[in-house]
Amino acid sequence: MSEPLSSPLDYTVRDGVAYVTMNRPEALNALDRDLQRALADAFVTADQEDDVLAVVLQGAGGRAFSVGGDLKAMASRLDAGEALVGGAPRSARIRAHHPVAKPGALPGMDEIYACSKPTIAAVDGYALGGGLEIALYCDFRFATRQSVFALPEPKRNLLAGPALIHLSRMIPLGEALFMELTGTRMSAERAHAIGLVQGLFDDRGQMDAAVGAAVSEIRENSPVAVQFLKRVVREGRDMTVEQHWRFAEMFLYTLTTMDDALEGPRAFVEKRRPEWKAR
Repeated sequence: MSEPLSSPLDYTVRDGVAYVTMNRPEALNALDRDLQRALADAFVTADQEDDVLAVVLQGAGGRAFSVGGDLKAMASRLDAGEALVGGAPRSARIRAHHPVAKPGALPGMDEIYACSKPTIAAVDGYALGGGLEIALYCDFRFATRQSVFALPEPKRNLLAGPALIHLSRMIPLGEALFMELTGTRMSAERAHAIGLVQGLFDDRGQMDAAVGAAVSEIRENSPVAVQFLKRVVREGRDMTVEQHWRFAEMFLYTLTTMDDALEGPRAFVEKRRPEWKAR
């Protein structure tokens, strides 16, 4: 069992699964700089540890997964004249040459997206703004029926970050635009119906059991094949069909030259679980 990486976040490894728990329940797990940095550290650590086969991201407190950016901290930074993104001070006129961070270029978000291990967001409660966006960066999402989803940034004269890029690729365009333009809150049932959420459960206990079952299924697979699949699917979305297939062929060739290429068929014939060697 690993020790927590920092106070706003708990990091625990059990049975090959890293549980990353945002631990600011008094602030509904709002994303301040300390929590963002802790998320970045946690996902880099999980990616580098050979014994970690999957990562579960969740929020503490039972009320929220995360309500997104800490607006109190944001207001304080703006009052001090600090820019939220890029290098220009708030008072400067917006010009094309001012550097602006790309969507997701915040501590924690890029590390979640770049993690080679399967990642699951377990949402129980509010997932708003940046809180929803870090859930989008996970590979799939489970949620309890009490959960609520929204992108309220335009209500505060802000733009969403990675949701601007990724949400419309996950759900129908009209649904994505409705969420982004209105900022209205969406029920867990609706989120499940449009494919934003892959599993819907009555309570946290049911969801935790489903997360455990999904992780168990993942753990039976070849760890290398799982990581290759994640890369092929994620990185190939912007390729043509021909390019995507050529990209996949590189990974397929690598898999067929590994010792585990024989272990899979052999275990099937011998009616036993495979014993994967490669990580």
